[in-house]
Amino acid sequence: MSKENNNDEIDLMQLFGMIKNAFKSFLKLIISIILFYKKKAILFLILIVSGGATGFFIDQARDSNNSYTQEVIIEPKYNSIKYIYDFVEELEESFKDDAFLNKLGIKPENILDVKEITIKPIVKGTDVLDNLQERYNNKEFFKDVMEAYEEDQLKEEGFRDFYKHHKLVFEFNNDNDYNSEITSSILDYIKSNKYYKGIMSLELKQKSINLERNKKSLQFIDRYLSNINNSPSSDSNDVVIIANESESPTIASLLKRKDVLLELINEQERILALDQEIFSFVYYGDIISKQKKLLNRTILITPLLLIGLVSLFYFSRYLSKAVQNFVKDEE
Repeated sequence: MSKENNNDEIDLMQLFGMIKNAFKSFLKLIISIILFYKKKAILFLILIVSGGATGFFIDQARDSNNSYTQEVIIEPKYNSIKYIYDFVEELEESFKDDAFLNKLGIKPENILDVKEITIKPIVKGTDVLDNLQERYNNKEFFKDVMEAYEEDQLKEEGFRDFYKHHKLVFEFNNDNDYNSEITSSILDYIKSNKYYKGIMSLELKQKSINLERNKKSLQFIDRYLSNINNSPSSDSNDVVIIANESESPTIASLLKRKDVLLELINEQERILALDQEIFSFVYYGDIISKQKKLLNRTILITPLLLIGLVSLFYFSRYLSKAVQNFVKDEE
């Protein structure tokens, strides 16, 4: 037993010895690194100052390169979403055609300040649900369709017409007075499409006719209900027309029909008042300046990068000497 105890004590002593030596080696490494940077303090101070100055000027140059942006949110009408998207996505090529610019009323030299024009849907899950509910007549399976798609997939082209609102972003390189005119000219040109204006005119005409019919029906129901109110002996189940008893409406059904007519009339009046264009504006922002700030990261990154490169150079040289010494010792 005494021999086993001695062996255990020797093993522990060796273990502690190894830990002690490792700790000493680690401390020596830390001290040697500190001494190295202390010895090269002037060099690294120069690197910090020169790197900071370089990073400062880079940040200043980036900050001065502003981006001028205008955001416009629209609500397309009359199934014109695909047309609007295709038109915007082809603008970069269309701008190369002087005849097209002439139609817009834009000078070729002015269009050079246009950096980019993009359009994207404002994704709302409720818009998709409402659209599916309308398309599938309140059937429940559209909920399963929604669960099968992630938000990123809902941004794809196939879902564009599901969303009510879409954001147009106009980016300009410089701040010029004619930038706002370019935006206005492009939006007016989209609205001037003869095909969609024809569809709009026809639908508005039909809505106007239906509105008048619904108002007359509402007036008829109101007159009849008013007569009933003036006749206390009338029963709520009396019919309006005694032509086909199985299909004759009761007062209860007329009240329900009145509610439906009121909803239809309100909706038709809203369309006739607000849907006079291919799209309506939800938000028409001004051109604003957006600085391309990077939170002054370059002023910090540049000195660290220089210090890292110089440190790597000295470490590589030290490692090379260590390998050479090791080879010599082995020989």
